[in-house]
Amino acid sequence: MAIAAVRRRLWRGLGTAAAAVASGTDGNLLARLVSEPECRVKATMEEAASSGTHRDGAFWEPLAAALLRASSPTKAHLILEWELEKLLKENIQDCEPYSRIIRFCGQTRNATLAMRVFECVEAKGIQLNTNIFNALINAFLSAGDLLSAMTLYERFVQLNMLDDAKTIFEEMIALEIKPNSTILEASLEILYRKEEASRVRDFLKRVSDGNWELNKAIVVRLTRICLDGGEIDEMEQLLALIQKGPHLSSETQLHHGIIRFYAKADQLADMEHAIYRMLDNGVVFMCPEDVEVIICSYFRHREFDRIPKV
Repeated sequence: MAIAAVRRRLWRGLGTAAAAVASGTDGNLLARLVSEPECRVKATMEEAASSGTHRDGAFWEPLAAALLRASSPTKAHLILEWELEKLLKENIQDCEPYSRIIRFCGQTRNATLAMRVFECVEAKGIQLNTNIFNALINAFLSAGDLLSAMTLYERFVQLNMLDDAKTIFEEMIALEIKPNSTILEASLEILYRKEEASRVRDFLKRVSDGNWELNKAIVVRLTRICLDGGEIDEMEQLLALIQKGPHLSSETQLHHGIIRFYAKADQLADMEHAIYRMLDNGVVFMCPEDVEVIICSYFRHREFDRIPKV
């Protein structure tokens, strides 16, 4: 029975090889890879590369894909390892061949090998590009390693690759991955650096719809972005959002920010409403400068009797 099973598996591999020939893959080489033991895979690939028949540096990719279809994932990954060793031996400085290996690792959910490739690229001092970052993040996500994907995403932002980091964030949301505080802070950093305060409303809607948790640092950063951009509607939206959670200190700062905005804009009625709303919520003024701004607003309107007794 065992021999019959091996024979069936071999014939499946040969059938795959026949299909591969039609698509341009070397069927003879694939048949050898299927039939030979794992310990011979790298040697067989080296012989094929040395023969001069395979001049395309990416000839390994269709072979690895065919081995996967032939239920030989270990051999497919051995081919990836062989290609990596070959690139390093030849001192290839172009990032793209390494990115290609990582992308294939994403298809096979082999985040360990993907990270090994990335570390080799870094160790050789090769100039990193966005393709290799994207490929590695996708490999982590495909393997379910969310922590590593998020850590790399944060590094994306630190390297000022903002457009690519934003794209990855959208991909995470599309995959229904709930971002943690690190990812949210990094996303806000993108909004801040790209001066996209107008997108804060969309961000807050996602927070509300997805029931994402906001820590103090995020609320403080959101408040700062809204204040700098004059986004009072978003500040009001944020206040309504954080009042549902344990953000008393952040809520106090946001109350003060909203009041300062209305005071400086001389929107007396709105300022008054914001003041009494804050007091009704048990929040008091913490900064003398805020009180001074409010008094000045009343004085400009000659509404001395309406100054709240606080």
